[in-house]
Formats: sequence, structure tokens, C-alpha cells
Amino acid sequence: MTNNTTTNAETDTLVEEVVGTLRTFELTEYEAKCFVALTRLREGTAKEVSDVADVPRARIYDSMDALQDRGLVSVQESKPRRFRAVSPREAVDLLERECRSRLDRLGTALPRLGSPNRTTGAGEVWTMEGEAAVAERLATLVADADSEVLLAIAVDELLNDDLVDALADAVDRGVDVVIGSPGAPIRERLHEAVPDADVVETWTWWDAHPIEAGAVTSVCMVDGDALLVSADAETELPGVRKHRAIWTDSAEAPVVGLMRPLLSTAIHG
Repeated sequence: MTNNTTTNAETDTLVEEVVGTLRTFELTEYEAKCFVALTRLREGTAKEVSDVADVPRARIYDSMDALQDRGLVSVQESKPRRFRAVSPREAVDLLERECRSRLDRLGTALPRLGSPNRTTGAGEVWTMEGEAAVAERLATLVADADSEVLLAIAVDELLNDDLVDALADAVDRGVDVVIGSPGAPIRERLHEAVPDADVVETWTWWDAHPIEAGAVTSVCMVDGDALLVSADAETELPGVRKHRAIWTDSAEAPVVGLMRPLLSTAIHG
């Protein structure tokens, strides 16, 4: 009895998770519940879907029509009508293609909104916070590199897959990539993931590893122009910390001139 209860609870949790995820793809709650129920059944009548999905019978048909329009459900015009869900793999592929199409349209349209007469102010420095935001900015800076990337990094949290891929791609483009870290596990990961990069040990900004609270977490300079410096910062919540960073893509920012020789010396030695 305990095992069945646990299994049912786990299934309920999984159903709730999948329904919630499907709703992010612009399915209504009823449509998402119907598709999940139909996936569990593989095929069934409106009554069977209603019973499994806990959706009012009157809402089954319009939900199925919408799912059919999205290519997620096939309909058999029998009496009673029967419905069949595409396979989970087909569903994921279909939704992925929809997302890619939307992103492609956005990528085409969004740049057209920029003012051709507005330029970035010389020497502007920007701030950001949050692990994901800082890691994404690091990856973007590296992805834009033409000739050189100097990166010092002391925490695993910022070295996500996107940044590692950007570093590997930069090396493949012929960019000179030099990475310094005080952490042996970080250096080992980089040696394996980006074998053609120059990975070295550096302690310029750190006294110990793992680093102390409040210390610099990364310093990145690209092509001698763009610069990002991040640090571990306390928040108002006890025991909770986050990454904060300043960055610029302007060589005219004074901080770039100050950091260029220090970073080069710290990594190259």
C-alpha cells in the first residue's frame, strides 16, 4: 500500500510538472491537462480523457481541436470520436521547432528596432547581478572575441556550459584564449573541455580556494577592449550571496586601461 501511494504521489507531481511546462508553450491549462492525459492513455475517447485529466467533459472537444491545430493530437472520426497523442519525442520536436521559428523571427525583427543614429557613450560602464546574468554576459563577450580572450575565474558557478562552449568556439576561430584559475578542479575541467586554450594557475586576486566571501569571482578581457569584473556579494537574506559584476565594451572606459596590464600579468605571469 505504501509503495502504491508513493508511486501515485510521484506520478501526480510529474503530471503537475509537465502540465506547467506545457503551459509555457502557450497551451491553456485544459489543453495541457488533456495532452498529458492522452499521452498516458496513448489514445482514448473524450470521456476517458476527461476522467484521467480531470477536465470537464464539455471542454474536451475544444481542447482537442486546439491540440490538433498544433499538430499534437490526431482525431479518428468514429462514434464516439477517438483521439491519439503524438509520441513524446514528436511533441518535443514540434514544440522545439515552434520555439526556434519564433526566436528566428525575433532575431530578424529586433535588430531593426535599434536607432541607427544612437551610439553608445564613450567609456560607459554597466552593472548587473545574478549568477545566470553574469555567466551569460561572460559567454557573450567571449563569443564576440576576434583576437584575444584573457579570463581569470575562481568559481564553478560561472563556468557553465555556454561559457565553456564559447571558449571552445573562440579557440576554433583562432582566438588566443588564456584562462587562469586558483582552483585545480576548474583548471582540470578547462584542460579537458578546451584543450587548445592556455590554462594556467593564478592567485592574483585570491588568498585561498574555494574563495572567501566577497572576493572577486571572475575577470574577463576580450580584444583589449571589453571587460567584465564580477564579485561575490552578500544579500539582505542571511547566508545568501549572489554574483555582481561591472562590465563595459568600450576601450575608452578608464577601468579597461587600468585592468589590461594587471590581468595580462596575472595570467601570463
